Amino acid sequence: MFFKLPWFKKAATPHYQHTQVLELDFLVDEFHAVLADIEDPLRGRIHAALMLAQHPKDLWFLRSKIFNLVSKHHCESEANRRIARLDEKLQFFVEHHPDYSPEEIPSRPMTLH
Repeated sequence: MFFKLPWFKKAATPHYQHTQVLELDFLVDEFHAVLADIEDPLRGRIHAALMLAQHPKDLWFLRSKIFNLVSKHHCESEANRRIARLDEKLQFFVEHHPDYSPEEIPSRPMTLH
């Protein structure tokens, strides 16, 4: 009989789409991309706030404004999808960047899965 021993478990490899997100600038670009198809004055203010972000926590607190803007111009399910993607990228960033720790941002996602 063959048993899987826990110490022989493969190490989780990062997803290929996340490997680029190792600098804060790339993460900010992901936030910009979520708003690329929206024309609204609030978008300009959010872009300015994104440019001033110095820490992943700054990006975390902008998520609610982004969610509201996307749901206003598209629908709530599209906003949930986009925010879930940002949550995934943000979580990957804080888990793999040596200067930040996952405990620095809230652990609960904003979207329902």
